[in-house]
Amino acid sequence: MGKKFDSRVEKAVDILWLHMQFDRGLEARKLLEEAAAEKDADAYFFLARCYAGSCFVNSSFGLEEDDTLWEEYLNKSIENGSAVGMFGAKRFGGFRPRCGSYIQKPYQTAKEVWDEVKRLADDGELFCQILLANAYYYGDPAYFFGIDIQRLSQNEWEGKLHEWTLKAIPIYENLIAHGVMMGLVNYIDIVRSGENGIPKDEKKARQLEQIGADHDMSWYQIKVGRYLEESNLNKAEEYYNRALKLHDMDACYYLGSLYSFNGKRKQDLQKAKYYFEMGLAGDPESNGCNNRLGEIYFYGGDGIEADYSKAVQHFLAASKQDNHWAYDMLGMCYLKGLGTETDYKKAKLEFERYQPSALAAIGLGEIYAYGLGVPEDIAKGIHFWQKYPDHPQVKENMKNFKRSLLGSWKRKKV
Repeated sequence: MGKKFDSRVEKAVDILWLHMQFDRGLEARKLLEEAAAEKDADAYFFLARCYAGSCFVNSSFGLEEDDTLWEEYLNKSIENGSAVGMFGAKRFGGFRPRCGSYIQKPYQTAKEVWDEVKRLADDGELFCQILLANAYYYGDPAYFFGIDIQRLSQNEWEGKLHEWTLKAIPIYENLIAHGVMMGLVNYIDIVRSGENGIPKDEKKARQLEQIGADHDMSWYQIKVGRYLEESNLNKAEEYYNRALKLHDMDACYYLGSLYSFNGKRKQDLQKAKYYFEMGLAGDPESNGCNNRLGEIYFYGGDGIEADYSKAVQHFLAASKQDNHWAYDMLGMCYLKGLGTETDYKKAKLEFERYQPSALAAIGLGEIYAYGLGVPEDIAKGIHFWQKYPDHPQVKENMKNFKRSLLGSWKRKKV
């Protein structure tokens, strides 16, 4: 058996990527730093991953992102001869080695790097199995084997992708059998998408998501929770809370929504507000939390006073992220002068950003039918209202108008 990873690197990799132990992130990074201080090339590669953000290390570890450090460590990994560094660097978007090539001594070709990573994988290095499976998934063997894609016909290329996908699947299955969830997202995509000649299997995809949830992958805990809301609300809430304990702030939106307006739990706006504020503390740009907190301030209830100015602040924050629901609520605030000055022009602009919604149709109907900031056009206004004839606000507006014998619309005299 040939060389494998330094024992400190092995331990750190197990903590951070194989059997993620979220309370030991700093300990793992320190182990990598110790090995890197002795110029261990593989340690440099894994340190690069530590600083490269949530695409490369789970955000629940709380390791800070640093573009300068990950690029420096990745370069050192390549320059000091790490096969996994050379192999893995291809997956760092936008990265170009400062030495000019991904392949450095003792390797002469990309195929030699592939062979070394495969040897390590065959010797039981689970992280190298992840690298191989993901390489097959992304079609990277074309690079490592020197295949000129431009010379292949469409059928030949599709055949290669099918062949490589078939090779990825048993590796992913082996990783799951060892409790390793890295790469699960790619495996789920394989069975759900039906691409590369692999039959769609939604049942299998759901089973894999359940496995991910049960192995503390927070985004799958949220997904499974959403599936369960209709059949087992207690279990759904349990999964959301487990995701929140892993510092996944997306869980705050789903927990808060259970207790907000039209939620599946007994309404408790104080509790909903608590979760939405927690979500915004973790991610100030959360569309969902901004919208739902704005809604709470717009309507008030459960001991919370309506505060239109706060509602507008949250709707504005959500609308900056291209969120349809925020456009409508913000439009209503401008139209009625709630929490902001009345501004029919801004109201019209907000409503026009997503016209299919009921609020947008109602708002545009009022703008045209009453001539608010535009020439009065009752027929056009009623055309918008007629999209939602049973809406209480539409019915109330329609009381102010009548149709003449010739079919034209007029406003009733009061």
